[in-house]
Amino acid sequence: MTRFETRSPDWLSVEDALSRILAQAEPLETETISVDESLGRALAEGVLARAALPPWDNSAMDGYAVRAVDVAGASRDKAVFLNVVGETRAGEVAGHALGHGEAVRIMTGAPIPPGADTVVRVEDTDAEITPGRVRIFSARDEGRHIRPGGQDMQEGEEVLSPGVRVGPGQMGVLAASGARQVRVHRRPRVATLSNGDELAGSGEFHRVLRGKAVPETNGPTLAAAITSMGGTPISLGIARDNRDSILERVAAARRERADVLLTSGGASLGEKDLFKRVLEEIGLRVDFWRVKMRPGTPFSFGFLHDEDGEEPLPVFGLPGNPASSFVTFQVFARPYIARLAGHTRVHRTVVRGRAGESFESPSHLTHFFRVVLKGDPVEPEAHRTGPQTSGLVRGQGLAAGLAVVPEGTTVVEPGDPLRIILLDEAGLGGEEPGYLGA
Repeated sequence: MTRFETRSPDWLSVEDALSRILAQAEPLETETISVDESLGRALAEGVLARAALPPWDNSAMDGYAVRAVDVAGASRDKAVFLNVVGETRAGEVAGHALGHGEAVRIMTGAPIPPGADTVVRVEDTDAEITPGRVRIFSARDEGRHIRPGGQDMQEGEEVLSPGVRVGPGQMGVLAASGARQVRVHRRPRVATLSNGDELAGSGEFHRVLRGKAVPETNGPTLAAAITSMGGTPISLGIARDNRDSILERVAAARRERADVLLTSGGASLGEKDLFKRVLEEIGLRVDFWRVKMRPGTPFSFGFLHDEDGEEPLPVFGLPGNPASSFVTFQVFARPYIARLAGHTRVHRTVVRGRAGESFESPSHLTHFFRVVLKGDPVEPEAHRTGPQTSGLVRGQGLAAGLAVVPEGTTVVEPGDPLRIILLDEAGLGGEEPGYLGA
């Protein structure tokens, strides 16, 4: 006879569960690395500019540096003649100081010569048909096209703040600031462990072909997600449905100095759902179990304590079904790992879109639908990737986002507003999870 475990669920809302998880996340220790190695990392210290940028007043145009008073009233019918007394290019010293009736030929980025307060673009001149003499045909540039020195950054100014994620744009700022090294938070080491006799790893697909197993997809999915957000995945493989197999792999997580353990499977109350029971025997204290969401209801979170005085190990109990594992990682585990990595913006970007079809949900659950996005990218239209049952894996590969039907809403009709969590890995999103707002 099948034996089921008896356990009282907490039935937290998504908001309460996320709040409890993030309240227990602190950034990891820091290390100093070269700027070249910092892509994707979170700064632990602000970055100060070592020099002013631009280092001098410089030209925003190719043309002629002049005094505004000398070109006042210039037009096609009443050209102004100036003597060209020099030339300056980017990287050169400004040189000659302008006097009355004089101009300096200047290139974009070149330093402004003393006395000049205007750069006339070359197309408003005759480009020195007579060498050494230039005719000015317009006064429209009077007082314009000079970029002040220090406009971008001042020496000693903080140009990047702690908690900022280093992306391509930030790399440019680091180069401009003169930084050679930065202090960042350590990458989180995240162990992944799947559970189930029915699972076949990548080298066991023959079992799937014989109808004896299902492919193990959660481990590779989670490892890729951890890598893409700047963590270090540690694959512990598959724990079979017995106590020794589970204990052996959990011990490996400790040996590998994991900062977080993500388990998938064994999350419910069946006879072979052993994870929580076995882990509780060795010190797991479950903070909560079961969240009012779909997919992913049997999600749990807690800490594994041991007798050796090691730091408690955070344990995320993800459900075994692929869609449930995928969604609960995105909603709960990913922000926690991002916080460990020192990021201040830990949630995915949320956009307001429109329902491209009807989305129905039980009123007591927050429902996360895997969707493709069509139409206007500013206000995209969301359509299901296909069937939404939690045992299917293909939808996560098609999904551009997760459309959220909040608790208390039973149906979203076509054309109605809909919050969509974007799944693009280009960067982290906001400080607050926008799908929880009004």
